[in-house]
Amino acid sequence: MTYPQTAISTGGVICTPDARASESGLAILDAGGSAIDAALAASATLCAVYPHMTGLGGDAMWLLSDGHRVDAILGLGQAGQRLPDGGGISERGPASAATTAGALRSWSMAHDWSRHRWHSRMTWPDLLESAIGLAEQGCGVSASQVFWQQQRAELIADLPDLHKLCYNRAGHLLHEGDRLRQPQLAATLRRLAAAGVDDFYDGDIGDALAEGFAALGNGLNRTDLRRTVAQWVEPLRIRYRQGSLFNIPPPSQGLYTLRALHALDRIDLAGLPNLGADYYHYLVEAIKQQLVNRNRELCDPRWSGLDGPSQLSTAQADADVARIDPGRAVHWREPAQPADTVWLAASDRNGRTACLIQSLFHDFGSGCLVGDTGVLWLNRAAGFHPDPKHPNCWASGKRPAHTLNPSCYLADDGEQLYFGTQGGDGQPQTQMVLATQLIDHRQSLEAALHAPRFLQGRSFFGSTENLKLEEPAGHDVARSLRARGHDVEWLPELSPFSGQAGAIRVRPNGVREAMHDPRGQGIGLGQSTETMEEKA
Repeated sequence: MTYPQTAISTGGVICTPDARASESGLAILDAGGSAIDAALAASATLCAVYPHMTGLGGDAMWLLSDGHRVDAILGLGQAGQRLPDGGGISERGPASAATTAGALRSWSMAHDWSRHRWHSRMTWPDLLESAIGLAEQGCGVSASQVFWQQQRAELIADLPDLHKLCYNRAGHLLHEGDRLRQPQLAATLRRLAAAGVDDFYDGDIGDALAEGFAALGNGLNRTDLRRTVAQWVEPLRIRYRQGSLFNIPPPSQGLYTLRALHALDRIDLAGLPNLGADYYHYLVEAIKQQLVNRNRELCDPRWSGLDGPSQLSTAQADADVARIDPGRAVHWREPAQPADTVWLAASDRNGRTACLIQSLFHDFGSGCLVGDTGVLWLNRAAGFHPDPKHPNCWASGKRPAHTLNPSCYLADDGEQLYFGTQGGDGQPQTQMVLATQLIDHRQSLEAALHAPRFLQGRSFFGSTENLKLEEPAGHDVARSLRARGHDVEWLPELSPFSGQAGAIRVRPNGVREAMHDPRGQGIGLGQSTETMEEKA
């Protein structure tokens, strides 16, 4: 089998779900910027060219590494002081836009880290230039946006604000390559470039957003915006094979990604036929346990005392793996978390890596553009549980349970891996495939990203609770899984429903590799030798 070429460089590399974002990040690396700078420029560009999945009105999580130490930033919004007009939260519309957006607070914190710890000289005008130009002059509509417009055509029709992002002048859904112009977003980005991104909360943009909130009736106000904070947190960590695997603590579901892999560390996956029925059975059963735990308890730990590290003990992993029956699947009927996002990462020539995941929660978020800012707001409030007795119920100032969870692996031999994906419930499931392919089976990035994926539960698929499996897994594998009680449904090869993942590998000799998912139009790019010599 042949695969698309992986970007390989002894300098910096970057991968994102859209070539224009990868190109903007690479330009920052070529100009001497850090991995954080490249990720910031790429993320801002995605806000212009990938508006159905990410935007200034979203949340973000970061893992930052120098190859030895890993730090994390949570840029998460919180519930306002009151519920939306009408007193309830919906899945879409103004009543779903009832949490603030934390992404730009995290951008501010990451930028400070880049300047003061990584000695970057990049300014906000440098980092936002590409995004401003693409929003103002227009950009070609991506194949990904067209795909999700088709999936959500009825929703888009019902949410007038989305007409500005998804319809042409004739009132028809945009086609791939049609030009999308966002002059209000360009003006907002230009103001942020001049004043700094904290203006989103504390300055003129914050004032404009507050006026928009009042018109929407989503329950947020100026004070709620100012109270939005980003925070440094210690990432969660487990030993996995011959290395350490890191992820984000609660309210992220990263805890449960790690718990599933911690249990699998007790099984000799490398000794099993790769991508065989036993392989998939163990992965599926391990994550099913943890999605049940997540649905029962995950919430803002400030409201419950949920302790991530205590759940990652050796004894807990032993107990979790003991509950997996090698010959039988447990019955599955759990509520799903459909969600969308963008994952991207950059590694610079100085051995530092920024791994970023940013989201509006569901594709197209709340569907609400706030005031005259051009900012599409997230619907993360829909992540609260409707039961007032559930740990994840709404409360003023509380953050909802989060699906976002990027991963980092530092091997004892010096190899580094950074990976993540979009996809709600699919995030931990795809990460398990990537982790086991890259670490246990020592696969290339191309092979790992092409490996057939699974998705247990509903996610994007209506009401079906069964196990979705990409067709290249093969009928023998499906037959064996069905014999164990799995209700297998086929997905097409390289299905867009299987997520948009990516990975960076840093080898001990300093060679860096980057690749984004063949299921989309993302790309990994690396610095050329000529560019590095020129900059030196």
